[in-house]
Amino acid sequence: MRMRFKGQVKKCLTGLAVTVAVGLLPGVALAQESGSEQILFKNVNVFDGTTDKLSNGMDVLVTGKLISKIGKGLSAEAGSTVIDGNGRTLMPGLIDGHAHVMINQNFNVVESNMDLTDVSYNATIVMKRFLMDGFTTVRDMGGPAFGLAKALDDGRVVGPRLYPSGAFISQTSGHGDFRDRADPGFSINDAGDLSNFERMGMGMVADGVPEVLKATRLNLRNGATQIKIMGGGGGSSRFDPIDTTQYSEEEICAIVEAAKDWGTYVAAHTFNERAINRLLDCDVKTFEHGFFMTEKVMKRIAKNGGYVVPQMWGLSPDLAKNPLMPADKLPMVAKLQEEYGDFGMNLLKNNVKVVFASDYVGAFADAERARRYEIWWRTQAFGSNFEVLKQLTSTAGEMLAMSGPRNPYKSGPLGLVKEGAYADLILVDGNPLEDITVIGGTDKWWTAEPEYKVIPSIHLVMKGGNIYRNEITGELSEAAISFPEMKYEGIISDYIPAN
Repeated sequence: MRMRFKGQVKKCLTGLAVTVAVGLLPGVALAQESGSEQILFKNVNVFDGTTDKLSNGMDVLVTGKLISKIGKGLSAEAGSTVIDGNGRTLMPGLIDGHAHVMINQNFNVVESNMDLTDVSYNATIVMKRFLMDGFTTVRDMGGPAFGLAKALDDGRVVGPRLYPSGAFISQTSGHGDFRDRADPGFSINDAGDLSNFERMGMGMVADGVPEVLKATRLNLRNGATQIKIMGGGGGSSRFDPIDTTQYSEEEICAIVEAAKDWGTYVAAHTFNERAINRLLDCDVKTFEHGFFMTEKVMKRIAKNGGYVVPQMWGLSPDLAKNPLMPADKLPMVAKLQEEYGDFGMNLLKNNVKVVFASDYVGAFADAERARRYEIWWRTQAFGSNFEVLKQLTSTAGEMLAMSGPRNPYKSGPLGLVKEGAYADLILVDGNPLEDITVIGGTDKWWTAEPEYKVIPSIHLVMKGGNIYRNEITGELSEAAISFPEMKYEGIISDYIPAN
Protein backbone atom coordinates (compact mmCIF):
# COMPACT_ATOMS: atom_id res chain seq x y z
CA MET A 1 0.00 0.00 0.00
CA ARG A 2 1.37 3.39 -0.99
CA MET A 3 0.43 6.62 0.76
CA ARG A 4 0.33 10.04 -0.89
CA PHE A 5 1.41 13.24 0.83
CA LYS A 6 -0.74 16.11 -0.40
CA GLY A 7 1.07 19.40 -0.23
CA GLN A 8 4.09 17.85 1.44
CA VAL A 9 6.59 18.32 -1.40
CA LYS A 10 6.41 22.10 -1.48
CA LYS A 11 6.47 22.37 2.31
CA CYS A 12 9.42 20.01 2.67
CA LEU A 13 11.42 21.63 -0.12
CA THR A 14 10.86 25.05 1.42
CA GLY A 15 11.83 23.79 4.87
CA LEU A 16 14.88 22.03 3.47
CA ALA A 17 16.04 25.17 1.67
CA VAL A 18 15.73 27.23 4.85
CA THR A 19 17.53 24.55 6.82
CA VAL A 20 20.45 24.42 4.42
CA ALA A 21 20.66 28.21 4.36
CA VAL A 22 21.14 28.45 8.11
CA GLY A 23 23.44 25.42 8.26
CA LEU A 24 21.20 23.19 10.39
CA LEU A 25 19.82 19.69 9.95
CA PRO A 26 16.03 19.30 9.65
CA GLY A 27 14.23 19.67 12.98
CA VAL A 28 10.68 19.25 11.83
CA ALA A 29 9.49 17.33 14.89
CA LEU A 30 10.57 20.04 17.33
CA ALA A 31 9.02 22.75 15.20
CA GLN A 32 5.78 20.78 15.08
CA GLU A 33 5.73 20.25 18.85
CA SER A 34 5.98 23.97 19.56
CA GLY A 35 2.88 24.78 17.48
CA SER A 36 -0.82 24.52 18.30
CA GLU A 37 -2.18 22.55 15.35
CA GLN A 38 -5.18 20.41 16.25
CA ILE A 39 -6.13 16.84 15.40
CA LEU A 40 -9.51 15.55 16.50
CA PHE A 41 -10.23 11.83 16.87
CA LYS A 42 -13.98 11.19 16.60
CA ASN A 43 -15.92 8.10 17.64
CA VAL A 44 -13.13 6.14 19.35
CA ASN A 45 -13.24 3.67 22.23
CA VAL A 46 -10.57 4.78 24.69
CA PHE A 47 -8.26 2.61 26.77
CA ASP A 48 -6.69 5.18 29.08
CA GLY A 49 -3.83 3.04 30.44
CA THR A 50 -5.28 2.62 33.95
CA THR A 51 -8.89 1.41 33.63
CA ASP A 52 -9.87 -2.19 32.85
CA LYS A 53 -12.61 -1.22 30.42
CA LEU A 54 -12.98 0.98 27.36
CA SER A 55 -14.76 4.33 27.34
CA ASN A 56 -16.90 3.96 24.24
CA GLY A 57 -17.90 6.57 21.68
CA MET A 58 -15.43 9.23 22.81
CA ASP A 59 -13.71 12.12 21.05
CA VAL A 60 -10.09 13.06 21.80
CA LEU A 61 -8.65 16.44 20.82
CA VAL A 62 -4.89 16.82 20.34
CA THR A 63 -3.46 20.34 20.39
CA GLY A 64 0.22 20.54 19.50
CA LYS A 65 2.03 17.75 21.31
CA LEU A 66 -0.53 17.20 24.11
CA ILE A 67 -4.02 15.80 24.58
CA SER A 68 -6.14 18.87 25.32
CA LYS A 69 -9.69 17.48 25.66
CA ILE A 70 -11.50 14.16 26.04
CA GLY A 71 -15.26 13.92 25.83
CA LYS A 72 -18.23 13.56 23.52
CA GLY A 73 -19.31 15.95 20.80
CA LEU A 74 -15.97 17.78 20.69
CA SER A 75 -15.05 20.12 17.86
CA ALA A 76 -11.72 21.42 16.57
CA GLU A 77 -10.59 24.74 15.15
CA ALA A 78 -11.30 25.48 11.50
CA GLY A 79 -8.78 23.79 9.22
CA SER A 80 -7.86 21.12 11.77
CA THR A 81 -7.52 17.45 10.89
CA VAL A 82 -10.48 15.27 11.86
CA ILE A 83 -10.03 11.49 11.98
CA ASP A 84 -13.09 9.25 12.28
CA GLY A 85 -12.03 6.32 14.43
CA ASN A 86 -15.19 4.44 13.45
CA GLY A 87 -15.23 2.51 16.73
CA ARG A 88 -11.54 1.61 16.80
CA THR A 89 -9.63 1.64 20.10
CA LEU A 90 -7.50 4.68 20.88
CA MET A 91 -4.86 3.89 23.49
CA PRO A 92 -1.50 5.14 24.75
CA GLY A 93 1.57 4.48 22.66
CA LEU A 94 3.44 1.43 23.98
CA ILE A 95 6.56 1.70 26.16
CA ASP A 96 9.45 -0.77 26.27
CA GLY A 97 11.14 -0.45 29.65
CA HIS A 98 14.23 -2.50 28.84
CA ALA A 99 15.54 -2.65 25.28
CA HIS A 100 18.96 -2.72 23.64
CA VAL A 101 18.70 -0.41 20.67
CA MET A 102 22.45 -0.11 20.17
CA ILE A 103 23.30 -3.79 20.72
CA ASN A 104 21.54 -4.74 17.52
CA GLN A 105 23.33 -7.91 16.50
CA ASN A 106 24.29 -11.09 18.28
CA PHE A 107 26.95 -10.61 20.96
CA ASN A 108 29.70 -12.38 19.04
CA VAL A 109 29.03 -10.28 15.93
CA VAL A 110 29.09 -7.00 17.87
CA GLU A 111 32.28 -8.02 19.64
CA SER A 112 34.17 -9.25 16.58
CA ASN A 113 32.84 -7.56 13.48
CA MET A 114 31.08 -4.22 14.11
CA ASP A 115 32.01 -0.62 14.77
CA LEU A 116 30.01 2.44 15.80
CA THR A 117 28.96 3.16 12.22
CA ASP A 118 27.41 -0.32 11.95
CA VAL A 119 25.52 -0.19 15.23
CA SER A 120 24.40 3.42 14.74
CA TYR A 121 22.96 2.80 11.29
CA ASN A 122 21.26 -0.37 12.50
CA ALA A 123 19.81 1.55 15.44
CA THR A 124 17.92 3.92 13.13
CA ILE A 125 16.19 0.92 11.53
CA VAL A 126 15.47 -0.63 14.94
CA MET A 127 13.83 2.61 16.07
CA LYS A 128 11.65 2.98 12.97
CA ARG A 129 10.38 -0.55 13.37
CA PHE A 130 9.69 0.03 17.08
CA LEU A 131 7.55 3.04 16.15
CA MET A 132 5.70 1.20 13.38
CA ASP A 133 4.83 -1.46 15.99
CA GLY A 134 3.19 1.21 18.14
CA PHE A 135 6.06 1.78 20.60
CA THR A 136 6.37 5.52 21.19
CA THR A 137 8.93 5.35 24.03
CA VAL A 138 11.91 3.08 24.73
CA ARG A 139 14.33 2.93 27.68
CA ASP A 140 17.69 1.81 26.34
CA MET A 141 19.64 -0.21 28.90
CA GLY A 142 23.18 -0.14 27.60
CA GLY A 143 24.93 1.61 24.76
CA PRO A 144 26.07 4.92 23.26
CA ALA A 145 22.53 6.08 22.42
CA PHE A 146 22.98 9.78 23.29
CA GLY A 147 23.38 11.01 19.72
CA LEU A 148 20.48 8.85 18.61
CA ALA A 149 18.25 10.35 21.31
CA LYS A 150 19.11 13.85 20.14
CA ALA A 151 18.54 12.96 16.49
CA LEU A 152 15.11 11.57 17.38
CA ASP A 153 14.16 14.74 19.26
CA ASP A 154 15.45 16.91 16.42
CA GLY A 155 13.41 14.98 13.85
CA ARG A 156 16.45 13.70 11.93
CA VAL A 157 15.61 10.07 12.74
CA VAL A 158 12.14 8.49 12.90
CA GLY A 159 11.44 6.51 16.06
CA PRO A 160 10.17 6.50 19.63
CA ARG A 161 11.26 8.77 22.44
CA LEU A 162 14.47 7.39 23.90
CA TYR A 163 15.66 7.26 27.51
CA PRO A 164 19.40 6.41 27.26
CA SER A 165 21.37 4.84 30.11
CA GLY A 166 24.71 5.08 28.39
CA ALA A 167 27.26 2.35 28.99
CA PHE A 168 26.16 -0.18 31.58
CA ILE A 169 28.60 -0.24 34.50
CA SER A 170 30.12 -3.56 35.53
CA GLN A 171 32.82 -4.84 37.84
CA THR A 172 35.75 -6.85 36.51
CA SER A 173 34.41 -10.41 36.03
CA GLY A 174 30.87 -8.98 35.97
CA HIS A 175 28.03 -9.29 33.51
CA GLY A 176 29.44 -6.38 31.48
CA ASP A 177 33.02 -7.73 31.22
CA PHE A 178 32.96 -9.05 27.66
CA ARG A 179 36.62 -9.89 27.21
CA ASP A 180 37.44 -13.28 25.76
CA ARG A 181 39.67 -15.78 27.52
CA ALA A 182 42.34 -15.17 24.88
CA ASP A 183 42.43 -11.46 25.67
CA PRO A 184 45.01 -10.15 28.13
CA GLY A 185 43.81 -10.41 31.68
CA PHE A 186 45.84 -12.86 33.76
CA SER A 187 47.29 -9.97 35.70
CA ILE A 188 45.63 -6.81 37.02
CA ASN A 189 48.67 -4.99 35.62
CA ASP A 190 47.84 -6.14 32.09
CA ALA A 191 46.75 -2.69 30.94
CA GLY A 192 45.12 -1.47 27.76
CA ASP A 193 42.76 -4.37 27.22
CA LEU A 194 39.23 -3.39 26.18
CA SER A 195 36.48 -5.50 24.70
CA ASN A 196 34.72 -4.09 21.65
CA PHE A 197 31.69 -3.54 23.89
CA GLU A 198 33.67 -1.22 26.12
CA ARG A 199 35.52 0.44 23.25
CA MET A 200 32.21 1.41 21.62
CA GLY A 201 30.55 2.53 24.85
CA MET A 202 28.16 -0.38 25.30
CA GLY A 203 29.55 -0.95 28.77
CA MET A 204 32.24 0.19 31.17
CA VAL A 205 34.26 -1.96 33.55
CA ALA A 206 34.96 -0.07 36.77
CA ASP A 207 36.17 -1.26 40.18
CA GLY A 208 36.23 0.55 43.50
CA VAL A 209 34.43 3.72 44.54
CA PRO A 210 36.57 6.22 42.58
CA GLU A 211 36.19 4.29 39.32
CA VAL A 212 32.44 3.66 39.62
CA LEU A 213 31.85 7.31 40.48
CA LYS A 214 33.80 8.37 37.42
CA ALA A 215 31.84 5.96 35.20
CA THR A 216 28.50 7.14 36.60
CA ARG A 217 29.36 10.80 36.24
CA LEU A 218 30.61 10.27 32.68
CA ASN A 219 27.26 8.75 31.67
CA LEU A 220 25.39 11.62 33.33
CA ARG A 221 27.65 14.12 31.60
CA ASN A 222 26.84 12.53 28.24
CA GLY A 223 23.07 12.67 28.80
CA ALA A 224 21.99 9.53 30.66
CA THR A 225 18.43 9.73 31.97
CA GLN A 226 19.14 6.89 34.43
CA ILE A 227 22.12 4.71 35.32
CA LYS A 228 22.33 0.98 34.60
CA ILE A 229 24.63 -1.28 36.63
CA MET A 230 25.32 -4.99 36.60
CA GLY A 231 24.40 -6.24 40.07
CA GLY A 232 24.81 -9.96 39.46
CA GLY A 233 25.59 -12.73 37.02
CA GLY A 234 23.70 -13.54 33.83
CA GLY A 235 22.56 -16.32 31.56
CA SER A 236 23.96 -14.86 28.34
CA SER A 237 27.51 -14.28 29.60
CA ARG A 238 30.28 -16.85 29.77
CA PHE A 239 32.41 -15.85 32.72
CA ASP A 240 30.01 -14.64 35.44
CA PRO A 241 27.77 -17.39 36.81
CA ILE A 242 24.15 -16.37 37.25
CA ASP A 243 24.23 -16.99 41.02
CA THR A 244 26.98 -14.44 41.70
CA THR A 245 26.51 -11.15 43.57
CA GLN A 246 28.34 -8.26 41.93
CA TYR A 247 29.58 -4.95 43.32
CA SER A 248 30.11 -4.30 46.99
CA GLU A 249 27.63 -2.28 49.01
CA GLU A 250 30.12 0.58 49.15
CA GLU A 251 30.38 0.69 45.35
CA ILE A 252 26.61 0.41 44.75
CA CYS A 253 25.75 3.09 47.30
CA ALA A 254 28.31 5.43 45.74
CA ILE A 255 26.70 4.99 42.31
CA VAL A 256 23.19 5.56 43.71
CA GLU A 257 24.25 8.74 45.54
CA ALA A 258 25.95 10.08 42.40
CA ALA A 259 22.73 9.47 40.45
CA LYS A 260 20.64 11.11 43.18
CA ASP A 261 22.93 14.13 43.02
CA TRP A 262 21.63 14.54 39.46
CA GLY A 263 18.03 13.87 40.49
CA THR A 264 17.74 10.46 38.88
CA TYR A 265 17.89 6.76 39.80
CA VAL A 266 19.77 3.49 39.29
CA ALA A 267 18.55 0.36 37.50
CA ALA A 268 20.29 -2.96 38.14
CA HIS A 269 20.63 -6.21 36.20
CA THR A 270 20.12 -8.83 38.89
CA PHE A 271 18.66 -12.26 39.58
CA ASN A 272 19.35 -13.62 43.05
CA GLU A 273 18.00 -12.60 46.44
CA ARG A 274 21.36 -11.79 48.05
CA ALA A 275 22.21 -9.34 45.27
CA ILE A 276 18.74 -7.75 45.31
CA ASN A 277 18.84 -7.15 49.06
CA ARG A 278 22.21 -5.44 48.72
CA LEU A 279 20.85 -3.26 45.91
CA LEU A 280 17.81 -2.38 48.04
CA ASP A 281 20.06 -1.41 50.93
CA CYS A 282 21.47 1.29 48.62
CA ASP A 283 18.04 2.39 47.27
CA VAL A 284 18.33 1.04 43.73
CA LYS A 285 14.91 1.59 42.15
CA THR A 286 14.44 -0.79 39.21
CA PHE A 287 15.34 -4.47 39.12
CA GLU A 288 15.90 -5.91 35.66
CA HIS A 289 14.99 -9.63 35.39
CA GLY A 290 14.98 -10.73 39.08
CA PHE A 291 13.56 -14.22 38.50
CA PHE A 292 15.06 -15.78 41.65
CA MET A 293 13.64 -13.28 44.15
CA THR A 294 11.51 -14.55 47.02
CA GLU A 295 8.17 -13.11 48.05
CA LYS A 296 9.92 -11.53 51.04
CA VAL A 297 12.12 -9.54 48.65
CA MET A 298 9.12 -8.69 46.47
CA LYS A 299 7.40 -7.13 49.48
CA ARG A 300 10.52 -5.12 50.21
CA ILE A 301 10.70 -3.80 46.62
CA ALA A 302 7.03 -2.78 46.77
CA LYS A 303 7.50 -1.01 50.10
CA ASN A 304 10.53 0.87 48.72
CA GLY A 305 8.61 2.12 45.65
CA GLY A 306 10.67 0.06 43.25
CA TYR A 307 9.84 -1.59 39.94
CA VAL A 308 10.62 -5.02 38.50
CA VAL A 309 11.35 -5.02 34.76
CA PRO A 310 11.57 -8.67 33.66
CA GLN A 311 11.72 -10.15 30.18
CA MET A 312 9.24 -12.96 30.83
CA TRP A 313 10.35 -14.97 27.81
CA GLY A 314 13.22 -16.04 30.08
CA LEU A 315 10.68 -18.29 31.82
CA SER A 316 9.01 -19.48 28.62
CA PRO A 317 9.28 -23.07 27.35
CA ASP A 318 9.92 -21.59 23.89
CA LEU A 319 13.27 -20.21 25.10
CA ALA A 320 14.78 -23.69 24.73
CA LYS A 321 13.92 -23.60 21.01
CA ASN A 322 16.27 -20.66 20.42
CA PRO A 323 18.73 -21.92 17.78
CA LEU A 324 21.48 -19.91 19.47
CA MET A 325 20.90 -21.51 22.88
CA PRO A 326 24.02 -23.45 23.96
CA ALA A 327 23.24 -27.05 24.84
CA ASP A 328 24.83 -26.69 28.27
CA LYS A 329 22.31 -23.94 29.15
CA LEU A 330 19.23 -26.10 28.48
CA PRO A 331 19.15 -27.71 31.96
CA MET A 332 19.22 -24.22 33.52
CA VAL A 333 16.30 -23.14 31.28
CA ALA A 334 14.25 -26.17 32.30
CA LYS A 335 15.03 -25.53 35.99
CA LEU A 336 13.98 -21.88 35.66
CA GLN A 337 10.61 -22.84 34.23
CA GLU A 338 10.01 -25.52 36.85
CA GLU A 339 11.00 -23.52 39.92
CA TYR A 340 9.96 -19.98 38.98
CA GLY A 341 6.91 -20.46 36.80
CA ASP A 342 4.77 -18.51 39.31
CA PHE A 343 7.11 -15.50 39.27
CA GLY A 344 4.67 -13.20 37.46
CA MET A 345 1.66 -14.00 39.61
CA ASN A 346 3.74 -13.70 42.79
CA LEU A 347 4.84 -10.20 41.78
CA LEU A 348 1.20 -9.16 41.43
CA LYS A 349 0.21 -10.87 44.69
CA ASN A 350 2.87 -8.82 46.50
CA ASN A 351 1.83 -5.50 44.88
CA VAL A 352 5.07 -5.05 42.94
CA LYS A 353 4.91 -2.60 40.04
CA VAL A 354 5.95 -4.38 36.86
CA VAL A 355 7.08 -2.83 33.57
CA PHE A 356 7.21 -4.41 30.12
CA ALA A 357 10.64 -5.44 28.80
CA SER A 358 11.55 -7.03 25.49
CA ASP A 359 15.29 -7.24 26.30
CA TYR A 360 16.27 -9.29 23.28
CA VAL A 361 19.78 -8.73 22.03
CA GLY A 362 20.26 -9.71 18.42
CA ALA A 363 19.52 -9.10 14.76
CA PHE A 364 16.40 -7.21 13.67
CA ALA A 365 14.00 -10.07 12.93
CA ASP A 366 15.03 -12.03 16.05
CA ALA A 367 14.40 -9.04 18.33
CA GLU A 368 11.09 -8.17 16.68
CA ARG A 369 9.77 -11.72 16.92
CA ALA A 370 10.82 -11.86 20.57
CA ARG A 371 9.08 -8.54 21.34
CA ARG A 372 5.78 -9.59 19.83
CA TYR A 373 5.97 -12.99 21.52
CA GLU A 374 6.75 -11.30 24.84
CA ILE A 375 3.51 -9.30 24.64
CA TRP A 376 1.49 -12.50 24.28
CA TRP A 377 3.52 -14.59 26.74
CA ARG A 378 3.03 -12.01 29.48
CA THR A 379 -0.75 -12.46 29.24
CA GLN A 380 -0.10 -16.09 30.22
CA ALA A 381 2.41 -15.25 32.94
CA PHE A 382 0.35 -12.46 34.54
CA GLY A 383 -3.11 -13.86 33.85
CA SER A 384 -4.75 -10.85 32.20
CA ASN A 385 -4.48 -8.59 29.20
CA PHE A 386 -5.22 -5.57 31.39
CA GLU A 387 -2.19 -6.16 33.60
CA VAL A 388 0.08 -6.47 30.56
CA LEU A 389 -1.39 -3.33 28.98
CA LYS A 390 -0.65 -1.36 32.17
CA GLN A 391 2.93 -2.66 32.08
CA LEU A 392 3.17 -1.39 28.50
CA THR A 393 1.68 2.03 29.25
CA SER A 394 0.87 3.76 32.56
CA THR A 395 3.17 1.81 34.90
CA ALA A 396 6.08 2.23 32.50
CA GLY A 397 5.33 5.94 32.29
CA GLU A 398 5.50 6.22 36.09
CA MET A 399 8.88 4.51 36.11
CA LEU A 400 10.32 6.79 33.44
CA ALA A 401 9.22 9.87 35.41
CA MET A 402 11.65 8.86 38.20
CA SER A 403 14.43 10.41 36.12
CA GLY A 404 13.18 13.77 37.46
CA PRO A 405 15.17 16.72 36.12
CA ARG A 406 17.01 14.37 33.74
CA ASN A 407 13.67 13.53 32.11
CA PRO A 408 13.75 15.11 28.63
CA TYR A 409 9.95 14.98 28.36
CA LYS A 410 8.46 17.10 31.13
CA SER A 411 5.47 18.68 29.37
CA GLY A 412 3.11 15.90 30.42
CA PRO A 413 2.90 12.27 31.54
CA LEU A 414 3.57 9.33 29.22
CA GLY A 415 1.57 6.13 28.93
CA LEU A 416 -1.86 7.68 29.48
CA VAL A 417 -4.84 8.94 27.52
CA LYS A 418 -5.79 11.90 29.68
CA GLU A 419 -5.97 15.65 29.33
CA GLY A 420 -2.51 17.17 29.60
CA ALA A 421 -0.69 13.95 28.68
CA TYR A 422 1.63 13.66 25.70
CA ALA A 423 -0.27 12.82 22.51
CA ASP A 424 1.55 9.52 22.09
CA LEU A 425 -1.31 7.41 20.75
CA ILE A 426 -2.11 4.37 18.68
CA LEU A 427 -5.40 3.52 17.00
CA VAL A 428 -6.10 -0.20 16.71
CA ASP A 429 -8.81 -2.31 15.13
CA GLY A 430 -10.22 -4.32 18.02
CA ASN A 431 -10.17 -4.39 21.81
CA PRO A 432 -6.74 -5.19 23.32
CA LEU A 433 -8.37 -5.93 26.71
CA GLU A 434 -9.97 -8.93 25.04
CA ASP A 435 -7.55 -9.72 22.22
CA ILE A 436 -3.84 -8.97 22.69
CA THR A 437 -3.09 -9.83 19.05
CA VAL A 438 -4.46 -6.42 17.95
CA ILE A 439 -1.26 -4.80 19.29
CA GLY A 440 0.96 -7.53 17.86
CA GLY A 441 0.98 -10.17 20.58
CA THR A 442 1.50 -13.65 19.14
CA ASP A 443 2.15 -17.14 20.47
CA LYS A 444 4.64 -17.69 17.65
CA TRP A 445 8.31 -16.96 18.30
CA TRP A 446 10.83 -18.93 16.26
CA THR A 447 8.16 -19.99 13.77
CA ALA A 448 6.95 -16.42 13.18
CA GLU A 449 7.52 -14.52 9.93
CA PRO A 450 11.27 -14.32 9.26
CA GLU A 451 11.07 -10.76 7.91
CA TYR A 452 9.52 -7.66 9.40
CA LYS A 453 5.92 -6.83 8.47
CA VAL A 454 3.72 -4.19 10.04
CA ILE A 455 0.98 -5.28 12.44
CA PRO A 456 -2.14 -4.91 10.27
CA SER A 457 -4.53 -4.13 13.14
CA ILE A 458 -2.53 -1.02 14.15
CA HIS A 459 -3.98 1.65 11.89
CA LEU A 460 -2.36 4.83 13.21
CA VAL A 461 0.69 5.77 15.28
CA MET A 462 1.11 9.26 16.74
CA LYS A 463 4.00 10.62 18.81
CA GLY A 464 3.89 14.11 20.26
CA GLY A 465 0.95 15.06 18.05
CA ASN A 466 2.74 13.93 14.86
CA ILE A 467 1.31 11.06 12.83
CA TYR A 468 4.00 8.59 11.72
CA ARG A 469 1.81 5.77 10.47
CA ASN A 470 -1.68 6.32 9.08
CA GLU A 471 -3.71 3.69 7.28
CA ILE A 472 -7.02 5.54 7.71
CA THR A 473 -6.60 8.72 5.69
CA GLY A 474 -3.09 8.21 4.30
CA GLU A 475 -1.93 11.62 5.53
CA LEU A 476 1.32 11.87 7.50
CA SER A 477 2.64 14.95 9.29
CA GLU A 478 5.87 16.55 8.09
CA ALA A 479 7.63 15.17 11.16
CA ALA A 480 7.14 11.67 9.81
CA ILE A 481 9.41 12.26 6.84
CA SER A 482 12.93 13.59 6.52
CA PHE A 483 13.18 14.34 2.81
CA PRO A 484 10.80 15.53 0.05
CA GLU A 485 8.11 13.12 -1.14
CA MET A 486 8.65 9.75 0.45
CA LYS A 487 6.69 6.61 -0.22
CA TYR A 488 5.36 4.42 2.55
CA GLU A 489 5.17 0.67 2.02
CA GLY A 490 2.98 -1.89 3.80
CA ILE A 491 6.10 -3.94 4.49
CA ILE A 492 8.55 -1.57 6.12
CA SER A 493 12.28 -1.71 6.54
CA ASP A 494 12.78 1.99 5.93
CA TYR A 495 11.28 5.11 4.42
CA ILE A 496 12.44 5.11 0.80
CA PRO A 497 12.93 8.23 -1.37
CA ALA A 498 10.59 8.26 -4.36
CA ASN A 499 12.20 7.89 -7.77
